Amino acid sequence: MSATKYGLIGHPLGHSLSPYIHERIMDAMGISGRYELYDIPPESLEKELPLLMRELEGFNCTIPFKMSVISHLSGLDDSASRYQAVNTVWKNRGYNTDRDGFLSIGLDMAEKKVLILGAGGVSRMMAFEALAQKARIRLYARNASKAHDFAAELRKAGGKDVVVFAEEELYKANDTDVILNGTPRGMWPLCGDLASPAEIFRTGQQVFDTVYNPAATRWVLHAKKNGAQAEGGMRMLFRQAVAAQQIWHPGLHFDDKRLLPILPDLSRELLQRFPVKYVFTGFMGAGKTTISKEVAAALKVPVFDLDEQIEKARGCTVSEIFARDGEEGFRKVEAAVLSKLLSKGGSALIAAGGGAILQERVRECIRNHNAMVVYLHASLDCLWTRVGHGTGRPLLGDPATEDEAARFSKVARLYEDRLPAYEQECDIKINAEKDLNAASADVIAALGYGG
Repeated sequence: MSATKYGLIGHPLGHSLSPYIHERIMDAMGISGRYELYDIPPESLEKELPLLMRELEGFNCTIPFKMSVISHLSGLDDSASRYQAVNTVWKNRGYNTDRDGFLSIGLDMAEKKVLILGAGGVSRMMAFEALAQKARIRLYARNASKAHDFAAELRKAGGKDVVVFAEEELYKANDTDVILNGTPRGMWPLCGDLASPAEIFRTGQQVFDTVYNPAATRWVLHAKKNGAQAEGGMRMLFRQAVAAQQIWHPGLHFDDKRLLPILPDLSRELLQRFPVKYVFTGFMGAGKTTISKEVAAALKVPVFDLDEQIEKARGCTVSEIFARDGEEGFRKVEAAVLSKLLSKGGSALIAAGGGAILQERVRECIRNHNAMVVYLHASLDCLWTRVGHGTGRPLLGDPATEDEAARFSKVARLYEDRLPAYEQECDIKINAEKDLNAASADVIAALGYGG
């Protein structure tokens, strides 16, 4: 069989993992072909699309062409016609395989209150699927007019309880049972963005983000942090790609035994291609250095201990810096060294000192670099058992010259003072009282790299 060409049209496409996914699928299924990206400015679609239709055996569509491509096609499959959105084209006919990917997540929306963010192609698909389960639908889109038009369309299709939220009303949306993000907010490289206020998350909710880059967006992490069951868009991306390949190769049986081994590699491939920084925080003894090293080894990315990097930069120990320059002097150096680490190319994990995240200059540095914060939490008793009798930590005092009860009391006050900042500033909270392997596995799974 001669090699055939497939591709993805959209704008911009710098974030796309589609060529890697489709070529892995084709390789697993013995399909001879290649898959390429076609970044087309919207104003050039009318000129370039006819050429691509002749050149490509089949192609996918993403933002902003899922709806605008329809007028260029000879017909639509039922799925694309229903959602008025196309993500797959074959023989000049439009299909929508986003539904296949979305349904693979297995969300229970039956008669639930479902909040949908966005009114574009993928949001439309999710809304109609929610409607099929007789959900009560809440919509929010930055374009309020578009949201109201979509709400009217859903009511016409049978929606009996469809409400449009204004932006200020999102803070009151924590009574929803399911939250679905169909917007690109939080997509790499703007990993610090949130698709909605984090205040809308609560225990028991089902949360799904169609964004897959990074593997778990900051929005997904905050949902997990607040007790929701949350997932990013990687599995949906994979399943809709398989469904597209099935359309392009109708005579071929797609075997999950061949395909499923691909899935664990996708998120880690993403981390190699699109740099993300994770800063580990927590009190002394929480395991920031040991756990971050274990996670970094599993993900095959560099790890930096911030205190070690400070000592290299200044040519002396942290204790010596404290003694000579005081805590304020140390904190200035800490922020400067962290900024350099966050500015390095490539993905990386950074184990910060326990007091770093308390500094506004450090928090600002993290925000400016779109880094995400992992908080390793452990009880005071656990932490004191680990580090209370050690040396080399200026804030713990000197076991040789100070009374243990006085030292413990001082550390307890410091622990209580810092806890609110750790809770508030982190994107995800991990139980660090587990053994090293279990805690590291929890971090990897929470960040979306567990397969």
